[in-house]
Amino acid sequence: MTHAHGLPDRGDLDGWLTWATQQLEPLDLTVDLLHRVAENGQRKRDGTSPLAPAQTPGQDQWSEAVISFREQTGWDKDETGGLSKTWHPSRSFYVVARAGDDSTGLLGRCPTPKTGLRTVLRDLIDEVPRTVPLFEVTGAGRHIPSSSEPPALWLFMFSFRDGVVYSELSRPAERVEDKITKYHQRIPLPPLPYTHADTSVIITPDDDLDAGPDIDVQPI
Repeated sequence: MTHAHGLPDRGDLDGWLTWATQQLEPLDLTVDLLHRVAENGQRKRDGTSPLAPAQTPGQDQWSEAVISFREQTGWDKDETGGLSKTWHPSRSFYVVARAGDDSTGLLGRCPTPKTGLRTVLRDLIDEVPRTVPLFEVTGAGRHIPSSSEPPALWLFMFSFRDGVVYSELSRPAERVEDKITKYHQRIPLPPLPYTHADTSVIITPDDDLDAGPDIDVQPI
């Protein structure tokens, strides 16, 4: 995988937090904000009625993550083309939220959305230049997205495993079929310990797939 910045030491959580904070700063985001987004989505999933259809928990989780991200950033929403984008005010990049696979948030892995890319994301990744400068540096030393490049796609992916919420904000570079195979930059966040809400959600293999109709509408 190609990274714009070296990844932190997985055994140094304080150093990991500092590293992630530095990577997110040029994007006007913080670790706390993204942790809240991932946690709010998981809480919403926990609260799904046990009478709901099997795909509802994943849909609820994804929808709450998008809402939470937009509420906390105040950035513009964009629902065109069957994909929920949230645009940075500079219009130089946008964020798409998706549930991630079991490699999400882990160092040295190549995660991909849990339910695949679907047509819209596949097309967007195919349009990504193979080698581009990610940022320009101002005289004050601040990194800003390069104005000469097309708007960048950043994926915010989240995954709950073994009492921990894993998440990352990453910029895909290449794909093979329905999976991402390379990133321009990954920003895995430090793992977030999580306690399930006291609910009685039915957990079944189908439910865990987060699967809905295979159409290019909102991904989950």
